[in-house]
Amino acid sequence: MAGAPRAYPRVVSMSNVVGLLREPARPSRRIAGYAVAVIGPVALTLAAVPFRQNLRSPTVGFGFIVIVVVASSLGRFGPGIVASIVGFLAFNFYFLPPYGTFVIERPEDVTALFVFLGLSVLISFLFARAAERADAAEAREAEVRTLQELSRDLVVQGPGEETYRELLEHVVWRFGFTSGGLFVQVPGEGLVERMAVGAEPGAVTPTWDPSTPGRAPERLPLSVGNRNLGLIVLVGERGPLEASESRVIRAVCDQLALVLERDRLLRTATDAEIFRQTDQIRRSMLAAVSHDLRSPLAAIKASVTDLLDPEVDRPDAERVEVLRTIDAETDRLDTLVANLLDMSRMEAGVLQAKPESVDLAEVVTAEVDAAGVRWPGIHVDASIDERHAAASADPVFLDRVLSNLLDNAARAAADAGRPEVEVRVGGRGSDGVTVRVVDHGRGVDPLAREQLFYPFYRLEGRTSKLGPGLGLAISKGFVDLMGGELWIEDTPGGGATFAFSLPGARA
Repeated sequence: MAGAPRAYPRVVSMSNVVGLLREPARPSRRIAGYAVAVIGPVALTLAAVPFRQNLRSPTVGFGFIVIVVVASSLGRFGPGIVASIVGFLAFNFYFLPPYGTFVIERPEDVTALFVFLGLSVLISFLFARAAERADAAEAREAEVRTLQELSRDLVVQGPGEETYRELLEHVVWRFGFTSGGLFVQVPGEGLVERMAVGAEPGAVTPTWDPSTPGRAPERLPLSVGNRNLGLIVLVGERGPLEASESRVIRAVCDQLALVLERDRLLRTATDAEIFRQTDQIRRSMLAAVSHDLRSPLAAIKASVTDLLDPEVDRPDAERVEVLRTIDAETDRLDTLVANLLDMSRMEAGVLQAKPESVDLAEVVTAEVDAAGVRWPGIHVDASIDERHAAASADPVFLDRVLSNLLDNAARAAADAGRPEVEVRVGGRGSDGVTVRVVDHGRGVDPLAREQLFYPFYRLEGRTSKLGPGLGLAISKGFVDLMGGELWIEDTPGGGATFAFSLPGARA
């Protein structure tokens, strides 16, 4: 897919000793250096000639050295040498007797003249070396900065196509190419185009025909160790990559290869985790089917077989008791099957809530009465704030959530020998409703609270094991589908409080 070039600065190279931002100023600085090298000695000569009888030759020589320093600072080595030669000639011709000739009368003047020349040349050379080293350091800094920017994009952005596209755009536009393509190695298919920048898909190819007119594209392999992960192809009419550009782009390709490998390993780990969780759920469902579903079936089968035995004469009271056992086990079997079906539909994402305005007072009262029938030894009480009794919920889902939470609380209360359960309905915020199911059982370890909402997880005593513990997981799924939230709180005095929120009813 074609993309518009971005304003990325081009990498500074070692051979191009100044960055592009400084390059336009280089000719003017060099011209200024030559101007100082020529005009400076002339101006100094015109100003000092009238006073040469009163000036000592070293004083004049130092004046010319100052001009050499200025010229070298502006234009580097060339202007410094020109300033040294012009100053040498002007110093000799105008300030060393006999004046107006290049003949030197006194031996000490010969020494002063050539010391001046030597110092001038040395200063020019040292200034040039210092400038080259400064430019080299600047070039290295630009390389490191470019690499850091590209590395930051890889680290900051997450895995995915957008990260690869951003990096490829950086490389293409920053290094002056017109288009580029990223190709990844796919087992059994070879190099497959992942994306293209600056060109239509398929326009950039991983191969090149030498008979094709134009410059050969840059082909940069992506590899980690001995693994070949892919290839970056860069197309453009710019010149060959310079040494600094090659270093930067090679480092970027190495990092991109690591990112590709990281993403591959992440996908592999994700797939393995999905398979592990799927396999765990499958094994848990098999365990539920093989044990927990067979348990009520075995009880029903034994009770029916006992009733059909013609050799046993049972009184009516005992016969009714067996029928009640069959009825209870049938209800238990129906609940287990319904939970399994609901969980499978929930995992498949086919369940959808149908919210409507419901009266929580009516729903809670009905479920409390039903729980009292299922748990005759448990006292269930309800406390409802009439100001917050209207909620937006799916009636079927809401019944199932309350039923599961009440059964869970009643079971905990019965095991702890404190047979009291309470349902509290109140407000939450400005337009929400909160329902709390409170028991005074043994409570829930804070470290195990999140796990309780996983399918097939159940606490028995102080240990956890797989089983048909679907009630809480299904309840959380139903609450989430209704736009609410389910959580666990500690009950003052001991026990656990399972609370869930629902949106308030719309006016």
